[in-house]
Amino acid sequence: MGLYLDSGYLNMDFVFSQPAVYSFIVGGRAIGKTFGSLKYVIDNDIKFIYMRRTQMQVDMIRSDDLNPFNALRTVLGDKYNFCMKKINKNITGVYDAAFNPDTQVYEPSGAVRGYIMALSTVANIRGFDASDVRALVYDEFIGERHERRLSSEGTAFLNAVETIARNRELTGGDPLKVICLSNANDLANPIFIELQIVGAVEKMLQTGVEFKLFQQRSLALYVLHDTGISLKKAETSLYRLVGSESEFSRMSIGNDFTKEERALIRSENIREYKALVRVGEITVYKHKSRRIYYVTSFNSGSPEVYDSGEMELKRFTRDYYFLWLSYLNRNIIFESYIDQIIFEKYFNIRK
Repeated sequence: MGLYLDSGYLNMDFVFSQPAVYSFIVGGRAIGKTFGSLKYVIDNDIKFIYMRRTQMQVDMIRSDDLNPFNALRTVLGDKYNFCMKKINKNITGVYDAAFNPDTQVYEPSGAVRGYIMALSTVANIRGFDASDVRALVYDEFIGERHERRLSSEGTAFLNAVETIARNRELTGGDPLKVICLSNANDLANPIFIELQIVGAVEKMLQTGVEFKLFQQRSLALYVLHDTGISLKKAETSLYRLVGSESEFSRMSIGNDFTKEERALIRSENIREYKALVRVGEITVYKHKSRRIYYVTSFNSGSPEVYDSGEMELKRFTRDYYFLWLSYLNRNIIFESYIDQIIFEKYFNIRK
């Protein structure tokens, strides 16, 4: 069983068969991530939650005309005809559709197949029993650059999984299967930062590895590259319009994450530097003879120390604001991209 079908689309049988509870799949547009995930849970009669980031996104797709299941019906026929029915303000149920000859419309029929909800409102759910939900499909989990980030979004995701999963594993049940899907928008997204997998994903990008299983963490990472579908898309009018070297094309077809700013990243001889300040997970060193700084997770010397608590970070950014100015002037070298991300996060640039 391969990662891709002969057609070039993603093989969700491969994804669901892996011994991983948490799967993060990032890649080009229109290679079947959402389509394949929804088809799999329907075909295998798996009760699911389909989740998006915001309630506004959910409100747009919870209608019968705009729901994400319509693509299944269009391609595969009426066997995949489903209706939406609002359960409460934040939750919509997905049901098989049955034609009512009296009203001449399709109506929800039978037991609920799954639910649609938003990450931003999961915390507001009270009294919702999700004990029979076996899979969470979180679509577009990386927000696009123009979208507002949610407060503490990485933690909110973990809390959502906890809310849905409850204590099922403590009572001998199977864990909730979590499938997260997105285009390659922001490598330094809140969930990757929270799970500390930015470095692992970046390494996969650099080495061309598309699938990696971390069995100890029950985690699978998929960084999808060029497929037959991607090559066909490159010849369509939109991609001819923007050009193959545009950021949009690189993200959509080549799976190249957008990067707001990539600083100078390389390893430096630490002997040429003196430890200036340690904050949270990183240490900032000042060059002994030049006005440049080096940021790394390696800790030596006896620098001033700040922890990563909210008040401590406020003190750090007040006392060492000149480091942010040095960063803007490109006078800071980072040992790795993750060190740059943490540095920006501590200066409250990344929420």
